Amino acid sequence: MNSIYKKDVEADVNVLLKTIFFSVIFIFSVSANEIEDLKKIINEQKLVIDSLLQRMEAVEKKSEEAVEMADAAVTAVEENEIDEIGWWKKTSLGGYGEIHYEGHETDKIDFHRYVLFVGHEFNEHLSFYSEFEIEHSLVKDNHGELEMEQGYLEHDWAQFGLKNTRAKYGMFLIPCGILNEIHEPPTFYGVERNEVEKEVCANTWWEGGVQLTHTLPDDGIQIIAGIHSSLTHSEGDIRSGRDKLQEQSAKVWSYSGKVKYTAINNLDVGMFWSYQPDMGDDQVGPEVSGTLLGVYADYKQKEGLSYRVFWGEWNLDCPAYVGSGNTCIQKGFDQQYGYYGEASYRWNLAGDSSIGTFVRYGVRDDNAGTLSGSNVHNKTKQWDTGINYWITDAAVLKLDFEEQTKDKANQRDSRGLNLGVGYQF
Repeated sequence: MNSIYKKDVEADVNVLLKTIFFSVIFIFSVSANEIEDLKKIINEQKLVIDSLLQRMEAVEKKSEEAVEMADAAVTAVEENEIDEIGWWKKTSLGGYGEIHYEGHETDKIDFHRYVLFVGHEFNEHLSFYSEFEIEHSLVKDNHGELEMEQGYLEHDWAQFGLKNTRAKYGMFLIPCGILNEIHEPPTFYGVERNEVEKEVCANTWWEGGVQLTHTLPDDGIQIIAGIHSSLTHSEGDIRSGRDKLQEQSAKVWSYSGKVKYTAINNLDVGMFWSYQPDMGDDQVGPEVSGTLLGVYADYKQKEGLSYRVFWGEWNLDCPAYVGSGNTCIQKGFDQQYGYYGEASYRWNLAGDSSIGTFVRYGVRDDNAGTLSGSNVHNKTKQWDTGINYWITDAAVLKLDFEEQTKDKANQRDSRGLNLGVGYQF
């Protein structure tokens, strides 16, 4: 019995020695204050080792009294309260990525995006979140992007006695539709994010400012409102108006929000809006104000039938101005809209794997307003159908078939097979 006890003690000593070794490595990556804390831990571990060695000697001498004394010394050290130290205990990592093969006329494969999340909890009321992204694998010759997509402090106003209210200060995603805020590959069907939300909500659209979220948990209602930097494109093209907070003009602030209601389990319905007082605030020419209004419903289940519906429309106050600096009304940007419906069915397989199939129909037009000259409407109808295979809930293989029919002159209809790989962690 003593030999077994001795082996256990030797194992404990080995573990503690390894702990000290890795603690020394950490010293090279932490601050001076943290080094002092680590030294404290190492000294305490040394006391544990000394106590364990005493216990080994006591076992060898078969002295019960000595064993009890050594055990008491170990317990005293182990039960000593040690404050949490080091940034690594409150810092978290995550991310997602996706690779696409597009089987249209181009037949190309692309590591579309690699995203890394970094978060840190300062205390129970304040945290930091960030999202760093590389698009198309490489930034070279005006191809690919290296960008920050989010970077903000999240503040729980329970600190001020306001329960269920949180604030974001910094750069955050705009609450528009379904996908702009939640767009990790395992969370949606189809290789690419659907084109309707991509155009109407300028996916992925982020701005800098302040955003408040208040939740009424008993009623299943969440209210989001924010003031932030604006889209800036005097011609009125919504998606190309994203400046991504790169030395962005802040002469005129914009406003956006969402009201989400969880009607029953797994069903969210919502209304979203945005007001842009001047989308050309950094350019010469008349002001171009814009208003977005939209609604959606998202019913999702881990197994069985799910569906999504979405409708959104932009109305821009484009002045009848002809000349350089503003061609908004001549190109029909004064009205832009899109809508789609999607139905899917998912089956659970062995373990945490599952398979699902979907069909989606969408219509969009970003030149639906007034036109002049040779400009024409850009109405596009699109069918998508396909299969998602979740190897696990956080990793998915995708296949879809896409067919587009376009009304715009000189633009061909297209169809093709797409394949995708996606993950999140």
